[in-house]
Amino acid sequence: MLIFRRQRPPDTPIPTILLGGRPVPLQTSLSILGVEVNSVLTFTDHIRTIARKAAWKLSCVRRVSHLHDSQGITTLYAAQVRSLMEYAPLTWSSCPPSYLSLLGKVQARAQRLIRLKALQDQLLPPLPPLQQRRDVAGLCVIYKTHKQHVPHLAALRQPWARPHDHTTRTAANRDHQLIVPFARTETSLRSFLPRYTRTAWYSRHSFTLPRHSRPSRVL
Repeated sequence: MLIFRRQRPPDTPIPTILLGGRPVPLQTSLSILGVEVNSVLTFTDHIRTIARKAAWKLSCVRRVSHLHDSQGITTLYAAQVRSLMEYAPLTWSSCPPSYLSLLGKVQARAQRLIRLKALQDQLLPPLPPLQQRRDVAGLCVIYKTHKQHVPHLAALRQPWARPHDHTTRTAANRDHQLIVPFARTETSLRSFLPRYTRTAWYSRHSFTLPRHSRPSRVL
């Protein structure tokens, strides 16, 4: 796969790569551990594939919905559908919100199916938004990196932010506990390190997650 920053491939001829005497065909995308990356380093094709597979699995759950109550449908959705949409979310979470909404539409259809199977006087809590679950997962990784010092996450560790030497109008509005990596594009700004170092609102000394996003068990 040829990776380039231009919207169009360059006009220069690409040399043929031989492997065992046979030419290796050029691919427009590659799948690495279940995550599809295209030649312009975006995850739009990956999200489309996930949304299509999740919608197909949800249709299978709908076919057997007459055999289950609302709790059974919720369990099937969490095990078969939502687990597919939450595989490696911190890798492709920089995808544009318009494509992430495709996954939200699948969950909205699952929520309607669960409500149809509920009893007349049964109150069901809404399913937590997928973006909230992705944010909690990202904050947990930051927590394990800086508080628990997990060895295999040492490369994600960011230095602590220092007070500004000069007072400006925008310095008082910034309450970042960690140094936010520089991002040149909006896609890079939504990637893991720039996004979750900005949302890491824990204190340097206490270093606890907010109550509403604190996991019951930190691995």
